[in-house]
Amino acid sequence: MWSNGAVLSDQPPVAPRVPGSRWFATAAVVALGVSAAVAVQDPVPRWEVDLTDLINGVDDSIGTVTYPIMQLGTLAGPLLVALGIVVLRRDRWLAAAAALSGLLAWFGAKGVKRIFERSRPIEFLPDIIVREGDGTGLGFVSGHSAVAATAAVFAMVVLPGRWRLVPPALAITVGMARIVHGVHLPADVVGGWSLGVLISLGALALLDVARPEPAAVAGRS
Repeated sequence: MWSNGAVLSDQPPVAPRVPGSRWFATAAVVALGVSAAVAVQDPVPRWEVDLTDLINGVDDSIGTVTYPIMQLGTLAGPLLVALGIVVLRRDRWLAAAAALSGLLAWFGAKGVKRIFERSRPIEFLPDIIVREGDGTGLGFVSGHSAVAATAAVFAMVVLPGRWRLVPPALAITVGMARIVHGVHLPADVVGGWSLGVLISLGALALLDVARPEPAAVAGRS
């Protein structure tokens, strides 16, 4: 039996919390602010161009291996997490929060892109290797990174022990894969991660307030 309660239960659990969530939120706010400050610079900082070139220049096999993992940054990621929460915890409120947070991260990232209007790497690195699509469009923030981070936070609150290290590792891989595939700069990815973390922590805080009392829910079942 998992000691943190991530097991099948007849009683709806209270909303889980992320240990040190205030510190995570503070770090995410700072990271989002710093990445935004980088994103508005014109021209793009030389260090960011060089770092993008370095990461993007890895062997094609890295792109092949990371491609399926990168799909966790689509809406499939939070939906899979939501499904896992329903199966393992029978917590439909938490599952709904995970799914809706993923949607918010995806469309929120699109809104941020329209505000910053930062181009994709191909505009700054004509020789970049684009391994997905044509590399055009807006870059800041990375929607894949935001969605992956959101899904990772929800997965972390229901997984036991060392398994909690897996979701952030996957979210990091998703963000790095976006650079490997030539469609984002590092600041885009950091901004996406930060946005996703803030959305998920905010959703968990709201869930803690909005969720019906367990006894009331049990009484209606």
